[in-house]
Amino acid sequence: MSTIELLHPGFLALALLAPLVWFWPKRARGRAATLAALRSLVVVLLAFALARPVLWQADEREHAVFVVDLSRSIEAKAREKVVAELPKLVRALPSNVVPELVVIAGDEGEARGLEDALRARVGAPCRVDALHDSPLGAALELALARIPAGARGSVTLVSDGRATDANWGDALLALQDRGIPLHAVRLDAATPPAFFTSITCADARGGGAPRVGFTARVAVGLVGRGPAFTVVLTEVDGPGGEREIARRADASVDGTTTLSFDWEPRAPGFARLRATIEGAPGSGSTVLTRTIAVQPPLEALYLGARVAEGRERLSELVGSGITFTPAPASDAMPDVDLDRYDLVVIDDAPAAGVSDALEQRIATAVRERGLGVVLCGGEASFGPGGWADSPLADVLPVECIQKEEKRDPSTTLALVIDTSGSMVGERIQLAKEVARLAMSRLLPHDKVGIVEFYGAKRWAAPIQPASNTIDLARAINRMDAGGGTIILPAIEEAYYGMQNVQTRYKHVLVLTDGGVENGAFEPLLRRMADEGIAVSTVLIGAETHSDFLVTLANWGKGRFYAVPDRFNLPEILLKQPTTSRLPAYQPGNFTVVAHGGPGWWGGVERAQLPELSGYVETRARPGAVVLMEVEGVHHPLLATTQSGLGRATTFASEPAGPGTRAWSAWKDWGRVFGRVLARTADDGRTPFRLDVERRGGAVHVVATRRASAPPDALPVVRRDHTDVRGDSNGVPIALDERADGTFRGALFVHPDEELRLVARAAGLPTSAPVYAVSNARDDVVTESAVDPARALDLERAARACGGTIAQLDALASFAPKAGGGAAPRRLAELAPWLLALALATWIFELYQRRRDVRAA
Repeated sequence: MSTIELLHPGFLALALLAPLVWFWPKRARGRAATLAALRSLVVVLLAFALARPVLWQADEREHAVFVVDLSRSIEAKAREKVVAELPKLVRALPSNVVPELVVIAGDEGEARGLEDALRARVGAPCRVDALHDSPLGAALELALARIPAGARGSVTLVSDGRATDANWGDALLALQDRGIPLHAVRLDAATPPAFFTSITCADARGGGAPRVGFTARVAVGLVGRGPAFTVVLTEVDGPGGEREIARRADASVDGTTTLSFDWEPRAPGFARLRATIEGAPGSGSTVLTRTIAVQPPLEALYLGARVAEGRERLSELVGSGITFTPAPASDAMPDVDLDRYDLVVIDDAPAAGVSDALEQRIATAVRERGLGVVLCGGEASFGPGGWADSPLADVLPVECIQKEEKRDPSTTLALVIDTSGSMVGERIQLAKEVARLAMSRLLPHDKVGIVEFYGAKRWAAPIQPASNTIDLARAINRMDAGGGTIILPAIEEAYYGMQNVQTRYKHVLVLTDGGVENGAFEPLLRRMADEGIAVSTVLIGAETHSDFLVTLANWGKGRFYAVPDRFNLPEILLKQPTTSRLPAYQPGNFTVVAHGGPGWWGGVERAQLPELSGYVETRARPGAVVLMEVEGVHHPLLATTQSGLGRATTFASEPAGPGTRAWSAWKDWGRVFGRVLARTADDGRTPFRLDVERRGGAVHVVATRRASAPPDALPVVRRDHTDVRGDSNGVPIALDERADGTFRGALFVHPDEELRLVARAAGLPTSAPVYAVSNARDDVVTESAVDPARALDLERAARACGGTIAQLDALASFAPKAGGGAAPRRLAELAPWLLALALATWIFELYQRRRDVRAA
């Protein structure tokens, strides 16, 4: 069905001027009327032409666009077959199908030659466009543009999927939006000689950007076929000039492979690495150079005291990846700026040597800012160093235990018991109970003797070990009341008996009912007290007098006890038990067992670690990760834990001191401990992570604020125009905050231009720079260096766009199914025809007028 539509119908009003030509300049009659009619027709035709009439007609045509990849990555036989079969396919298409070709060739000259050859071989009307290299994204966009909007069509991609760029995403989305199916015919790829595809570099500790002083893992990608050749990795422009990093003499490739090399960057900024193939004739890209962004070393605050030259020895152990700055003098220590450091290392320093204010600030910075802290050392650290009760103790992965030994010092007890007549009956029995109670508190290493007085005095049991319980019990049981009360000679007897006794404490316990004679008690008891012999008194029985016994106890520097009955027996204090600290530092030779994953150990062999010469006993807290422990007793040696935003790690020995003396010959110890320090550090002086992606001529920059960074920190990203490394003086790149803490910007650079960037945090002078680089042609490679890993998955792309997969052998009979354009219509402009008719009518009217003039 066809319809006519006026795009500008208002111009039809000009047709009303047509009758004027009948009356102007004068009324037309006869022959003049005929000419006036022609002029009126011209006016009407012009009015309709200005109204822009268009004719809409149903369009039954379909557009079949073939994207044919004949680049150098295609196997020669496959290329020949495509060139032979494709014209047959085009000529066999139905008459309502409009064929078009987009040909991809190796270079521009080859592309033009294939364009002419295919146009000649196809024979039928067919538009052919040629592109060089393999820009599949650009070819698919061109193919889609060849299908008019609203029309039905299809795109058939004949390729191996390998592309010099990976910018096909937008084209595939556009095909999906329009409902145009993408069909695919896979071609076999040629196997070229060995060539490099990429050089990437990451920190060997577990990914991330490489850092000065730490081992980085360089991955060199190879594609092609080469039986045996040598790959040489070189640092081109490092400090001291060019140097060879590594050489792999037994390299080979049959398809795709990746070679790994270890490299330790020597300076921050940018370093250029060059990979070279030697001894492989006919290789493709035998040299590949890439620039690597190297981050600055970590900064550590060093607090150490006991180990001589501990900071220097620790720095020598872990290398240049960490800079150890000694703590300031004690008066300035509380005010040290922790924002300048990624890590705090407390190396065999007692807690008393670090101010409480600084300890509290370190603990807070670990939890809230992500600062890392490492506590290590021997006799002056952990429990022996007083860290158990410090503000820092709660963030550590271990408990700083300090075991104590309870000691019961030796004592000699002399029991002076009143067995006079006044003690008859219950009182003598009560005195015996108190005596037995006092002796029960003694230990086998103590001594005891019993003196009784009953007008006279005698040793009921001489001073002897308290372990002779049977003899002592018999002596007490034989006592009976009778005689007078004379106490002073009995006390003197006990005094003289203790002169040759060597014990820590000496105690005389007098048990009587209080009937005491007058005598020179005070000089004797004071002398005894001066010589370390305490005299205590016990008042036996109720309704007795105690004042004088209290006085005796005061003179003898002892205690007074009152025992009115057997239900009120006293707790006799004869000595004061003492405690002493046991040494927490364990010297000796100890076997160490390793735990933990490769993130902490890397490639270090840890099946059998060297013996340890000494360590401090600690106890792991719940949730702590124990990386090393002492075999058998399971005491943690190396432990770590996450505390808030930061990490705390402990090593219960001296990392570069007596405890690890045997480890000095272990070549991997420095790598292991440096890796532990680096993983503990937060890298908090770099508040942003900088990512760079190149797409076409645009380089997209993304700066992401770290969780530990101040919430108001803003990134300043500049171009670095120096040749090798150094600070940038370029104009800041405009960044917009697209999300909380995520800043994006873009700039345009030539594909052959390298872009080096340096980022800092605005307003944070202590922040460290972050380096990033976008190498030239990062997103586009030459046809001779196409990585199969960058290939388009033809099957997935076809399924996503509703297409089918065809085989090369059936290409000539392949019938691509069209899609899109639910009601396609074709538009035809009528205005040009109306203008042509108006011009012809005007010329005919002019001819008639001239002929009438000549005839007259």
